[in-house]
Amino acid sequence: MVLFLDFDGCLHNSNVVMKPCSQADALNLSAEERRFVTKNNYLVTGENLFEHCDRLAVALEPFPEVRIVISSTWRQHFSIDALKDFLPPALAECVIGVTPIFFSRDGAYQRMREIGSFLEENGYPQWIAIDDNEYPFKAHRDGCFLRNLILLESNTGFTESAAALLQQRLMEIRISHPVTK
Repeated sequence: MVLFLDFDGCLHNSNVVMKPCSQADALNLSAEERRFVTKNNYLVTGENLFEHCDRLAVALEPFPEVRIVISSTWRQHFSIDALKDFLPPALAECVIGVTPIFFSRDGAYQRMREIGSFLEENGYPQWIAIDDNEYPFKAHRDGCFLRNLILLESNTGFTESAAALLQQRLMEIRISHPVTK
């Protein structure tokens, strides 16, 4: 079971800003702030970054079979190790990779294609995506991409009701596709 995880609008609200940050400017930042300097010298700022991580970790506790693949655009700016460092250990240890990066002129179906490519290359039949944007998932012919999407509100992110919905969906998948040991 794979959980494709977006960051902005999911683990924190979507009001995230990237501003240029020279190497000299980075020296004046605290160690915590420097974690948010991208490999292309931008500083990522936002209110309460990663504030919903603990809620997600608690929601996933009963589902140790879940593996996380980061589908967030943050994967374009940070290494996988840096991405894991933003997460609490309970989530970081579940991260098995990132989706490939595809670009399109209008962004239509982009996330869907990235997830589809990961699934095809890695053979995970059961999956769920947590995202705050439906547009990159627009209707696939069999509807599976929208059916597997837990769509969040950008301004609130991963709320208690989203946690309950995720657990419900994971339980449905577990019942319909039991893991054999």
